[in-house]
Amino acid sequence: MALTVVAAACGDDDDSAGSATADTSGATATTAAAAPATTAAGAPATTAAEASGSASATGGAGDSILDGAISCDQQYAGKTVEILSPARNNENDPTVEQDYIDAYQPLMDCTGLEITWSGTDQFETEVNVRLEGGNAPDVMDFPQPGLLAANAKAGHLTPLPDDVAATVKNDFIAGWDTFSTVDGQIYGMPGRSNVKSMVWYSPSMFADGGYEIPQSLDELKTLSDQIVTDGGTPWCIGAESGVATGWVLTDWMEDFMLRIQGEDVYDQWVNHEIPFNDPKVKEVADAVAAYVKNPDYLGGENMVKAIATTKFQDGGLPILTGDCYMHRQANFFNGSWPEGTTVAPDGDVWFFYLPSNPDGPKYMLTAGDIYTAGNDKPETMDVIRYTGSPEYSVAVSNSRLEPSPNKLVDTSAITDEYLKAITDLQNSAEVARFDASDLMPGAVGSGTLWTEITAWVVGGDTQTFLDNVEASWPKS
Repeated sequence: MALTVVAAACGDDDDSAGSATADTSGATATTAAAAPATTAAGAPATTAAEASGSASATGGAGDSILDGAISCDQQYAGKTVEILSPARNNENDPTVEQDYIDAYQPLMDCTGLEITWSGTDQFETEVNVRLEGGNAPDVMDFPQPGLLAANAKAGHLTPLPDDVAATVKNDFIAGWDTFSTVDGQIYGMPGRSNVKSMVWYSPSMFADGGYEIPQSLDELKTLSDQIVTDGGTPWCIGAESGVATGWVLTDWMEDFMLRIQGEDVYDQWVNHEIPFNDPKVKEVADAVAAYVKNPDYLGGENMVKAIATTKFQDGGLPILTGDCYMHRQANFFNGSWPEGTTVAPDGDVWFFYLPSNPDGPKYMLTAGDIYTAGNDKPETMDVIRYTGSPEYSVAVSNSRLEPSPNKLVDTSAITDEYLKAITDLQNSAEVARFDASDLMPGAVGSGTLWTEITAWVVGGDTQTFLDNVEASWPKS
């Protein structure tokens, strides 16, 4: 069955959908995306410069890259392209920005262009201020389709040329072109993706307990109950993320919405074609509550309440100390494992697919980043053009351990076992949907949904949670 990826259409009132400080999906996803100590082999990952230096894209003066689409004549010598992004350096990962710049080295060598990276933890605010003030960055790395669409509708973004738009439509996993299509025009090039429908676990603890990888939601529930019966704690969760606390829990809702109600209801939910307190949504919330509000599954009532104050980066660490068996979190959690952790099928920690029901499609919850243009300068468009190349995708993948939605990437060029497995999982999906909170109106998706779902988990009742989010939905 072919993969179908759809971003539910955002309403005209969608002012934005997310915050660059959380799952939202660029900031935390990318800044936590890779640490050399957590590669499957336990060795440092290839740097972007090393990866791009060996890429087939490299050309000398007078040559060309990307099959002639970009010439190598130092034509941009003395010119600079700025990329504004939620991906930024941090104390645990101080080379984030340079890694992304290094992946463009073949483009810079050929054209003489200088690329600067403006990383910010206030992307949503800063990009709006700059666009509305007439000071658009050359390239913007959007982690939320809703925010992208709002700025495209406002006339702040430049549509991609036909050849670049064709790359978006033809070279990426089906449906990614819809994430940046506004009023029939494509405004963005997919960059990196997040694979969210996965569960981290301890291979050795599973082996010691005689536990099998579950193949359905029913089997996942049975496994969780069995671990409790055997005296263990099946799950650990952390949802604290500053002003974005709660996004971890919305991912649970989104994954279970797909598996329980299917993609059509998921789209209706995102677009408010059914109210947030619809019985179908309540059914999903009740199913999620059986995990995230269950003291038996989390090691006691105090551990349920601690979800709101446990940093999301620490949420899965009890697996390493034997204090829990499973942690539902996206691929970027790989960057949270401590130095020396072996991430491998027979290592300290590995992952399995959060199962769909066997009689339905294989669902995948996803998110990612999309590169858009603030002007139509040739050098701006060549940066976006190169961003869409398999060469760039491989260079970033090998340095940052991030999957790419580019279906032309040769996985044999990916040097890390973990990243290859994540890419294979992404490509095995039959139906995928973009993170719902990134598509909902900002007042909901990065507002009341986060705050209300957090209050619900630590002690609120389900109906109040759903009613409060519904009441907050913009009326026009």
